[in-house]
Amino acid sequence: MNKKENQELKRRMKAWVFDHANEMIEELNMERSAAFRQAHLVRELLEKLGQGKVCFQYRKQDESEREAFGTLRAGIDPVFDAYVYKNDVKTNQHAESLNFTYWDLKKKGFRTFSAARIVKIIAVAIPNYREHENHELIEFV
Repeated sequence: MNKKENQELKRRMKAWVFDHANEMIEELNMERSAAFRQAHLVRELLEKLGQGKVCFQYRKQDESEREAFGTLRAGIDPVFDAYVYKNDVKTNQHAESLNFTYWDLKKKGFRTFSAARIVKIIAVAIPNYREHENHELIEFV
């Protein structure tokens, strides 16, 4: 990636964070600092989900906390790789752009979380293609 492409990517990331933070402020009446903190956390989580396995924590609607083990990367779970989209998207009361879907590695299915409910990223396992010929990841699930 050259310098110009890198700058454009950074600009788009900042714009994404800004847009989602403003949406949380408007839709969920979050304070500005909290909304930007959440937007940064969600962007980081989505990036890591696309790279490998991620263990993260979020608050459920009943305010209890849940640890989730997920991915959005092909080649990690054969069930995910074989999944055929069947137009079974769930809807809920929140704005669609504030909900994100991930593949749950324990339940072997898609789940959705709200951007405002992410608590923290606990662990990340990203394949190192230079060290592993079979591209297997460290198991933490």
